Amino acid sequence: MEDKNKTYSDGWDPTEYEIYTKEETEKESAEIPLNTEEDEVLPKKRKSKKSKRKAVTTAVAVIILIAALACGYFFLKDRVLPGENNSGGGSSPIIKSSVRVTFPEGYTVYQMAQLLQENKVCSAEDFMKAADTPVDGIEIDNADERVFLLEGYLFPDTYDFYIGEDAQSVVKRFIKNYNSKVGEATKQKARQLGYTMDEMLTLASIIQKECDKDIAECQNVSSVFHNRLKQSKNSYLGSDVTYFYLKNMAEHLGGSESEEFDRYLLNYYTYSPYRKGLPAGPICNPGLKAIEAAVSPANTNYIYFLTDASGEKFYYAETYEQHLKNGKEAGIMN
Repeated sequence: MEDKNKTYSDGWDPTEYEIYTKEETEKESAEIPLNTEEDEVLPKKRKSKKSKRKAVTTAVAVIILIAALACGYFFLKDRVLPGENNSGGGSSPIIKSSVRVTFPEGYTVYQMAQLLQENKVCSAEDFMKAADTPVDGIEIDNADERVFLLEGYLFPDTYDFYIGEDAQSVVKRFIKNYNSKVGEATKQKARQLGYTMDEMLTLASIIQKECDKDIAECQNVSSVFHNRLKQSKNSYLGSDVTYFYLKNMAEHLGGSESEEFDRYLLNYYTYSPYRKGLPAGPICNPGLKAIEAAVSPANTNYIYFLTDASGEKFYYAETYEQHLKNGKEAGIMN
């Protein structure tokens, strides 16, 4: 009996070769020409299962490696600092950390600046300077009378920023988002009402602040202001939130007793003896519902409105007498 564990001094292993029958051997021999070299007629070595498995494993590993490198490239390529050479040359790409920041509807430039600084995106000072700089495609009325030139156009949303991002780049992100949200159809509605889009954005910012507790009321509130403006664009709009806009950033304006604060009262506060009609510009950055309400007010004859102490329940009136009754019912008037 043949010893299966037998080894051969020349390293030849018969188990790695195909076994021929006697008839096959004789047939093969008959077909071999005379003077054929020995290495031309050696038995054919078959591929072992182990070799096949090794080849498959190697191929799979190569594919996985290529895929991983490709994913790594696409992940990193957008996170290389602008101006850095990522094509070689001896320097490694610089990876930037990012942060996600959400800006609520109705936030002012001043509030946005504080939030950006808290999240280490850019300094509040740099952002406020950038928000007071003209940008292409945005037409501003009363530019010289405004606290911040781009107030109202910095669309409130959730954004991903780089840590230490340039303030101008940050502002451009807001503006790009505004342009994508406020289209030509909205601007056309403003023109049909006899206003510029900038004026309607100013009204939208007032509506936003008046309806902070219940944005569902914004179309009714919009109708009140439109009805007042229909009486005369030179009448007093009578909105308290135009004063609070200045009060809440009095520190930035040098204090509530400063000459600068008084100058902006004349431009923004919509009660006698200050500003008639709309204020000089938006008093916050409104969301889409408030913007749509500004150009699509409800069809009412309301001239007055108020809320209860919670700011959640709204009362509307067509006459001043009814307005006084509503105040008593709401518990805010005697």
